[in-house]
Amino acid sequence: MAEPLKVQLKDAAGTVVYPVTTADQVKTADGGNVEAKIASLQAAFASGVRPCGTVGTGGTVEALPADNYKLGDLYVVKTGGTYAGQVCEPGDLILCIKDHAEEGAADTDWTVIQNNIDRAVTGPASAADGNLMAFDGASGTVAKDSGVALSDVSDAVTKRHQHANAALLDGISADGETVTINGKTYYSGRMVAVIEAGGEIPADMNSAGIVFEKVAAGPAA
Repeated sequence: MAEPLKVQLKDAAGTVVYPVTTADQVKTADGGNVEAKIASLQAAFASGVRPCGTVGTGGTVEALPADNYKLGDLYVVKTGGTYAGQVCEPGDLILCIKDHAEEGAADTDWTVIQNNIDRAVTGPASAADGNLMAFDGASGTVAKDSGVALSDVSDAVTKRHQHANAALLDGISADGETVTINGKTYYSGRMVAVIEAGGEIPADMNSAGIVFEKVAAGPAA
């Protein structure tokens, strides 16, 4: 395999706009060095990949071998779980990139090749530590820094009833007809109304209210 091509950007005057990208600037998802990861994969494939079956419940083996594994051994995940320290799903490939050593097995002797990434989400080049993530646009696959700290949200939830009127609000209760505030009862709707003779009783009367209806004057005394 040819050596990876490295480039740098220059303007028309020949001034470097962006320097040569180094391996230290490019990391894998687990924080590893991309150049080292590629080299280990090249070595594994160069030595010859040996399919060893499936791993997981009902597979060729229940778990990855703890010894005697060789560079190039390849397993297909049959049952999702954690293998070599990495969470895997059915269909993922687990490739041995280093022979088993006498000092013992190591998770880093294996690498996982994801085989079932659906609609992977990409994020910004950087974000504030502890901030919540938000979607950028409507695609559902691009993330951005929301600018809202998780600690602020947690603090707001904790203090949702901690304010100057907390005691007053805690003393309020209602049953549909009445509202009680700190032991004093207030009725909803009108409690008293005066209507003309034959007039309609106001629709907003409280069920316990009193209506005074005017009637024609009686005979003189």
